[in-house]
Amino acid sequence: MPQWITTWRAEEIAAASPHPPEIALRLIRDGIDARYRRHVSRSPADFVILGAADERGIRICAARPFIENSWRTLLRARLVPDGSGSRLEGRLGWRPAVAVLTVATTLILIALWAFLTGAAVRAVLLGVPAGEPLASILLITAFGAAWAVLVAFGERMSRAETAHLRAWLTGRLNSPAPSAPPNPRPPTPPAVPRAPVRLRPAAPG
Repeated sequence: MPQWITTWRAEEIAAASPHPPEIALRLIRDGIDARYRRHVSRSPADFVILGAADERGIRICAARPFIENSWRTLLRARLVPDGSGSRLEGRLGWRPAVAVLTVATTLILIALWAFLTGAAVRAVLLGVPAGEPLASILLITAFGAAWAVLVAFGERMSRAETAHLRAWLTGRLNSPAPSAPPNPRPPTPPAVPRAPVRLRPAAPG
């Protein structure tokens, strides 16, 4: 069975980190490329990490500059305490909207093909010319083949991105803890102005 047929199902993923959740989250957040357009000068063979990582969760993917892929793998995860360190738990797969659209379109094409094929068979059994159903079957078959090639191509392109994302994630979770920023010196409070000293002439003796 071709891999893309079942790849719409998200994969459960887990990874350990020796750092507590807040440090591991910071390591991931610091490795995310803030803006895609900052990397347009990179080679298409390079990868960038896009997304966000904050208290609400982690939503990241790996991508190649200049290349758009609707079937790109997205990691949706969170960090939970695990002893003195933490554990990343999440799901790795297509975006939910892409998965729903892919499955729905595939099922619709299969249903149309089955319906038109049944109509053509009935027409032949009844001795009725089946020219129109046959033409529709050929059209649906061609569209379905093009759709399957498109989805398979997008899934195949995402494999290298997914492999890079896995390796990047493992490296970030096991990176040395970032050094804490130096504590800023508290601002010196402004000096309170003193009341002016007034000199009075000595009283006459």
